[in-house]
Amino acid sequence: MNGQTIDLREILRETVSQAYGDLVTRHTGRAVRGEIEVALSKTDNNDVAVIEFGAVRCLDISCADEIVGKILLAYGDVRYFLLSGVTESHCEAISLVLERHGLAVVAQHRDGQLQLLGPLEEIVRRAFGAVTERGRAAAGEVADHMKVSTDAARSALDHLIARRLLHLDADYYRTLST
Repeated sequence: MNGQTIDLREILRETVSQAYGDLVTRHTGRAVRGEIEVALSKTDNNDVAVIEFGAVRCLDISCADEIVGKILLAYGDVRYFLLSGVTESHCEAISLVLERHGLAVVAQHRDGQLQLLGPLEEIVRRAFGAVTERGRAAAGEVADHMKVSTDAARSALDHLIARRLLHLDADYYRTLST
């Protein structure tokens, strides 16, 4: 599976200002979302769209709603998304938006750690964690790690697949990563 990186630094430079690193106000978020949608229109839906937050210092809830919430509402059923270079502060704003809309997304912190954001059942989060620890795993391996039945593990993993939070290659579930 191929990937596409959408660097918010470049979009901010083109839409707002050369030295701007803050995503605040709905107006700014709307402008950035428009550029993200243009970039998404140029690639295949099976690609992982990596939205790179590394240059973003501040992210408010209105921008998180425009950039993450509305993008996931429009494309989340047909595309894979990974939010890369996020901080705890970014995750707080994004999580509030995801809760409000019932959405979920994979975030990769600046240290490379993957985190599942959004309202999901604990067994689904545990299944994600089991795959994340390995990078890829079969349902039986996840079940053994979680100490649940293979059917329960597979159900949680299939939920992650349906939400486009993991990939399935043959019989192996694997994480989205940069």
